[in-house]
Amino acid sequence: MKFPWGNQHKPNLFTLLFLYFLIVLIVPLGLFSAYYALAGNTNQERYLMRQAMNMTTGDANTVAQALESYRHKAYQLSTNPLVVEILKADSLEAESSQSRKLYELLFTVMHGDIYLASANLVSNSGKVRVSTHVFPEVYDLRYHGNDWDMASIINQNSQVSPTASLISIQSHRIAENGRQVVASILRRVYDQEGTNLGYLVVDMYADALSPQVNSDHVLTDMLLVDTKSFYATSLVHPERFGSFDRFPALNTLYGNYTPRSLPSDTSIIAISPIRGTGLHLVGSLSSAPFFQSMENWLSAFSTTMIIGVVLALGLSYLFSRSIARPIKNLAKRMREVEQGKLESREVSSAISEFSQLEHSFNVMIKQIISLLDLTREEQAKLSEAERKALESQMNPHFLFNTLNTIKALARLHGEEDIYTITVKLGKLLRSSIDNRESEATLEQSMALIESYLTIQKLRFADKLTTEVYLDPSCKHIKTPKLIIQPLVENAIIHGLEPKVGSWNLSVRVERAGERISITVGDDGVGFPPDRLPRNLDELANSPHVGVYNVYRRLFLKYGRKLHFSLKSKEGEGTWATISFPDEEAIKEEMQ
Repeated sequence: MKFPWGNQHKPNLFTLLFLYFLIVLIVPLGLFSAYYALAGNTNQERYLMRQAMNMTTGDANTVAQALESYRHKAYQLSTNPLVVEILKADSLEAESSQSRKLYELLFTVMHGDIYLASANLVSNSGKVRVSTHVFPEVYDLRYHGNDWDMASIINQNSQVSPTASLISIQSHRIAENGRQVVASILRRVYDQEGTNLGYLVVDMYADALSPQVNSDHVLTDMLLVDTKSFYATSLVHPERFGSFDRFPALNTLYGNYTPRSLPSDTSIIAISPIRGTGLHLVGSLSSAPFFQSMENWLSAFSTTMIIGVVLALGLSYLFSRSIARPIKNLAKRMREVEQGKLESREVSSAISEFSQLEHSFNVMIKQIISLLDLTREEQAKLSEAERKALESQMNPHFLFNTLNTIKALARLHGEEDIYTITVKLGKLLRSSIDNRESEATLEQSMALIESYLTIQKLRFADKLTTEVYLDPSCKHIKTPKLIIQPLVENAIIHGLEPKVGSWNLSVRVERAGERISITVGDDGVGFPPDRLPRNLDELANSPHVGVYNVYRRLFLKYGRKLHFSLKSKEGEGTWATISFPDEEAIKEEMQ
């Protein structure tokens, strides 16, 4: 981390620790608070709108099921032959068998709903008036048959289709049994000729719907709304009912009653249709508590920030005291070392990491002192080696001049064998003395083998038979120098020279896909199985140092990709096989 105050006024440890503590504290809280400040209100409002819509839609389905259940009961009663018969006769004697059957029918159909709804039967003349409860005066057609009496569902729907089940919430009233009537279902009763005989009305009490909605008590209100008559009744507070102007929340809909949710000043309004009816359910969710919790959270965030700053100051002070002292001591000693005072002193610290750092620093100083002494010694030896190298610099020139003199005398006196040996020996010496390159091509290595074998053939005459083969595709492959000649030399000295009779030696360089194989084999005396090394590293301290040097130099170049094997059968011969990858070919394929 770079600081704007430059190198001359670098901050101390306390300042840095305090800065880091503040970053760790402020950045996460700052990002979190920024998110809430920028998107929190919007996201909260979307969540509330989605929640209000889901709850309102679910409750609308529940209300639809309840209304459908009571509408079916009204249908069963209005089409029952006994009901048609009684209304057609327009008379019903009390305590008669017909009266008992009628009441039995009413209570059977309304079974389980006696405390939730009432079924009311009335003839056109008003002479027949039957109810599962006290018959409502509002349905007594003898006195309440005027069109202006809109508390009666019968009068409200006098001009509506005579065959449908009609549902109305405008007949909201207190029933004779003291219960709130929130909705009524009307069915006209007809005989077979289609004559209207009377009416069947099912009044639904608040207890039939209110417990079924807002079960989680999250919504502040749930309104059953008739958008045609602009009338509403509350299912949460059944005592509240009337026209839209009594419910300010409905003004938020702006006359658009499509299913949706939208925010108002302090609440969320959601509207959903009740299937199978012309009614809607409007849910109201107060947003004030949620936004109040947001303000409380911001207040808690401010308090947390203040406490965090104070805590960062305290921790920075404590940590800086425990860390600064050992760091200052170590920095002082480093300045001394920088000035050339290479002295090690053991200093203990209460913190294990600093103790380890002090120990490592002392070890480093000791190593520096040791390396300085070693460097001085090596420098002295190097100077001595350079002096001796200069003194012996004339030896190779003297040797080559001598060979050239022998070669000239051999040519002068017609000694071809001596001439040939001198030429080949010169090539061998030149190759071994030339240190400018550490690698040679296989073509150069095989040329060196041919020179060596030429000298050996002159030495052993027809007793030695050789086979030398170089795959043309392997000519330009570079390997470490002198990797084949030691193997050939070992084959002649240890394998062929102890053998009586003719000798055969084979040197082959071949390609096998992307690998190069070098094989040196002889038909010499071979080795017993117990003398072959199990691991070529064992040859390091054996008489076969030349073979080990070949293996080691190849391993340093090719690593685990090198395959080097020695096989031998006593009395039959020995075979050395080297296999390594053609790295140039592999690179070309990868490109």
